[in-house]
Amino acid sequence: MASKRDQLQAYQFLVQRAISALVTRETDPEQPPFRRPTGAVLASIALAIVSLACVGVYGMIVPGGNNAWRKDAAVIVEKETGTRYVYLNDRLYPVANYASALLLLGDHRATQQVSRNSLADVPRGPRIGIPGAPDALPGPDRLLTGSWSLCSVPASDVAGSRIEESVLLAGAEPGGGAGLGDQALLVELAPTGERYLIWRGRRHQINAYDAVVGTGLALTSDPWARVGQAWLDVLPEGAPIEPLAVAQAGEPSAAVPGRSDIRIGMLLVVQTSGGGQQYYLAERDALRPITQLQHDIQLADAQTMLAAYPGGEPKAVQLAPSLAATARRLDPVVAAAGSAPATRPAVARLRDREATVCATFGQGGVPLLVVDPVLPPADPMTATTRRSPNGTPLADRVHVPPGWAAVVEAMPSEQAPAGTLTVVTDMGRRYPLATPEVLRMLGYASARPVRLPAGLVARLPEGPALDPNAAMRQAPAG
Repeated sequence: MASKRDQLQAYQFLVQRAISALVTRETDPEQPPFRRPTGAVLASIALAIVSLACVGVYGMIVPGGNNAWRKDAAVIVEKETGTRYVYLNDRLYPVANYASALLLLGDHRATQQVSRNSLADVPRGPRIGIPGAPDALPGPDRLLTGSWSLCSVPASDVAGSRIEESVLLAGAEPGGGAGLGDQALLVELAPTGERYLIWRGRRHQINAYDAVVGTGLALTSDPWARVGQAWLDVLPEGAPIEPLAVAQAGEPSAAVPGRSDIRIGMLLVVQTSGGGQQYYLAERDALRPITQLQHDIQLADAQTMLAAYPGGEPKAVQLAPSLAATARRLDPVVAAAGSAPATRPAVARLRDREATVCATFGQGGVPLLVVDPVLPPADPMTATTRRSPNGTPLADRVHVPPGWAAVVEAMPSEQAPAGTLTVVTDMGRRYPLATPEVLRMLGYASARPVRLPAGLVARLPEGPALDPNAAMRQAPAG
């Protein structure tokens, strides 16, 4: 009995004979039908593949003839050498750097690699561009948009002497540390010894500290953090904390009608039944409203108090509200953002004078302060020259994440409507923009600039301005 395999082979044999009879009119031809056409097709395909391969190899060995770059308005890069060109007015101009090429083209364009042979017979112009402009710019998806931080860090110089370094973190906040909140921070400026009270993000210089204020506000037992000039100057300036000058202290005052016992320089206080109180400083013919903090400072001004209270104990004299209402009073100082605190604030407790202090700036002009945060490890590649050519203090180290950049608007004041646009690269340098249109040329048309105080931006080393007109100038040979 035949197996299934035998039956299948018999069926295939019958089908083959039927096809042969239909196509070649022979049931048993010497060669199967379609063998020659199939072979011809396969041979043609193989020949085409070999031909294409030969053309490709030839193109790699002997390139040339590519002229698409003439009309693409691209940044042209010669394959063999990496030299950058722009094609303007039927000439190839070598450019100093990538940013200059974009400024010359007037728009953000793609980079196109072209072989040396394709560029061989094109007339050349001189090398043009802005020396020192960025040679690499990341895409708009790699722009830093976060807060910036400037820190004062204790360090040592090459001789082993103690110094304060400033560290700038671009688009980042330091980790950890203790925020100040509503506490004040006492700092001493190295190496001048000037003293400041930092409160709510502002610096208030303390004048006459040793003679008056230190004692009057009981600040002598608190630890003071040493900070550098580059860090301190970035903080917005507040009103100074100092004793008020009193002319002719001890002479009779006509400020309160019917009170001949009041002398110039005396302190008075009006108390209400609800517990409120208002302090005054007596002048020749008027009462000057002062805060409790100013009252405490004036009490420690020994020279004025001895004259105003001869033979008596200096203290605020109770004044009835009715008498205060009849007295001539000067207008009080309106409490503003930069005013000194009305009362002595609580002071942040430091472990010692070797504290790291950071100020973090968001979109506003007043920073948040943190004590003893964690900073990135020191990297010698982030070091700067410490001072600009015109003497402006620079951050000693600038940290910008590799492969990132930032578009920054340097604001001259908190109230200013606009500032100077600047691009900051991962080399830790800033490049002012000649016009807002330059952002579009660099590919950052949709970027929203981070608004920062101009003083903070000035801590970055400055590169040349990015100006399309300057990019047209001849550049020294690179």
